[in-house]
Amino acid sequence: MKASDYIVDFLVKKGITHSYGYQGTMIAHLVDSIGSSKELMNHSCYNEQGAAFAAEGQAKTTGEVAFAYATSGPGAANLISGIADAYYDSTPVIFITGQLNSYEYLPVKGIKQHGFQEMDVVSAVRGVVKYCTKVEDVKDLRQVMEEAYYWATEGRPGPVLIDLPMDMQRYDIEPDA
Repeated sequence: MKASDYIVDFLVKKGITHSYGYQGTMIAHLVDSIGSSKELMNHSCYNEQGAAFAAEGQAKTTGEVAFAYATSGPGAANLISGIADAYYDSTPVIFITGQLNSYEYLPVKGIKQHGFQEMDVVSAVRGVVKYCTKVEDVKDLRQVMEEAYYWATEGRPGPVLIDLPMDMQRYDIEPDA
């Protein structure tokens, strides 16, 4: 199963029926999987900040976990206001950001970025999420998704963020492994 299809199936199984986002290159595989789903309605927003606040609004209205996505770099940065608001209002939202391909990371220290619009979004949001991680190995995706959902809902609810490289979105995975 394609990893991005697995993510959509996971969200649907958790009762999430709407997604909010703004298309970008580094999140394209996930957006394609969302668009192919009959159970997950996609709301393409005017910008990423609007997507974050729309998902937060749905979670506040329903009391259920909501979902939003964005591409890398500036797209991910545009989610931060909504992520912070969800954190301060204890609102359970799963955010997924795209990231450049994992093979684009160069073993060169001290450079600003390794690839187009790369941003260390995990470090940027660490203070306003209950859980955040960058997927380093697609074999960990199932565990990462389970942990994200757990932390979004456990105790006092709140936002979580998963940073997912574009190549890992298209990899085939064994969902039950």
